[in-house]
Amino acid sequence: MGIQTRVSTRAPGRRVGVKAGVGILAAALVLAGVATVAPASAETATPDGAAEASDIPSVKAIDSDQVITDPAWFAAAYAEGFRLYILATTNWGTCTPAAHTQPQLQMALDAGLKVAAYTRDPACWQAGIAATGPYSTVLQFFALDIETGSPPLTRDMITGVQDLGVRPVIYSGAAMWPLLMGDTTEFSDVALWDTAAGPLDFPSWTPDVLAPEPVPYGGWNDSGNLRIGVQQEFERTLNGVRVDLNSFDAAFLY
Repeated sequence: MGIQTRVSTRAPGRRVGVKAGVGILAAALVLAGVATVAPASAETATPDGAAEASDIPSVKAIDSDQVITDPAWFAAAYAEGFRLYILATTNWGTCTPAAHTQPQLQMALDAGLKVAAYTRDPACWQAGIAATGPYSTVLQFFALDIETGSPPLTRDMITGVQDLGVRPVIYSGAAMWPLLMGDTTEFSDVALWDTAAGPLDFPSWTPDVLAPEPVPYGGWNDSGNLRIGVQQEFERTLNGVRVDLNSFDAAFLY
């Protein structure tokens, strides 16, 4: 999220995608921007009882707080295989709506990308969604950012996002969640956008929502309740713009 270290209204459960290795279908998924990933190795083993990596087609996603004015940037991102753009919709660290929000959402949609939103301060959820204006109806989700320096998550934040007709998601990480939220599993009914960032070999990067191995916390990342997204690298410069790189479960997106 330009973030350092993010609910679905559907019931948690195992998300089973399309098996890799079926030639025609696999090719179709790649052309659609959906990559079927290789089976988990010893380095990317999944939690006991969880779906194997090959069961979860994943897509590349970008999150960023940067101002982008050129529609060609979004077209290039789509051509490079990205399918989801997640935008910070208030000025960083404030609840002031960012003026670039709606133009950037439109450019992303015009390029074929799906869109979602977040605010660095989760207490700014209302202003963050309001900043999207008419585009709130096409948001894949709004992410409540629970990390170092954030206020604790509350159920009112979640229901507030839902009441505005937007699907909430929680962004957090195994090292951050316990510091703010302790050992509670109260929010495990909300889908998790996890963070487990490190260096990526970008030219050979294949999206995989199960890489690196999910770490259980907060009631997530165990059998039947895997994360739906994972932030895998911070601050990659993509065609001149600083972004974070993510993989998302393709089945989670509309």
